[in-house]
Amino acid sequence: MGKTLLKIGPQDAGMKLSAEEFATAEFDEPFSYERVKGRLVVMSPAGEQHRRVSRPFRRALGGYWGMHPELVEDVDVEGWVATSEEDDRIPDICVYLKGSSSAQTVPERVPELVFEFVSGSRGDQERDYIDKREEYHRIGVREYVIVDRYKKSALVLTWQKGDYSERVFTAQETYETALLPGLSVPLAEAFAD
Repeated sequence: MGKTLLKIGPQDAGMKLSAEEFATAEFDEPFSYERVKGRLVVMSPAGEQHRRVSRPFRRALGGYWGMHPELVEDVDVEGWVATSEEDDRIPDICVYLKGSSSAQTVPERVPELVFEFVSGSRGDQERDYIDKREEYHRIGVREYVIVDRYKKSALVLTWQKGDYSERVFTAQETYETALLPGLSVPLAEAFAD
């Protein structure tokens, strides 16, 4: 007789889970789930505003991947990254470049770029600005981009020893990165009402 899959829904928030249980569980949609300090965190589905802000990034990154398959291996929406033995994150967008880590598999493979689009709750904002910043730096995410529709800006964190260096892009600027030469995302489109 086969092993019964663990069925998880929003009512299970806070439940203690092993990495294996998280990896093999069946999750109720449309919610998103992460594992933080071994416990289940449940997040509401992305709303229209979240999708609107992320749309120019999804479009530009997908197009860039299509035009540069020699550089970009994958662009994964709601990717999966194990940031420790007790933490599994689901970034809004992960970009994996071709190179020495290409043989690794998700969730252990570290994306070179991660994009998070800030949600309204204080807990979500703390996760994006504080918790994930430390976790992504520790595992070696080379660039972490926090797009904040409430501030109408993007905080671009570039990996360096000790902590990320920071650069803020305003709504009037265009996001560009040395990791993806030629990529251009006008932030005015992301923050248009």
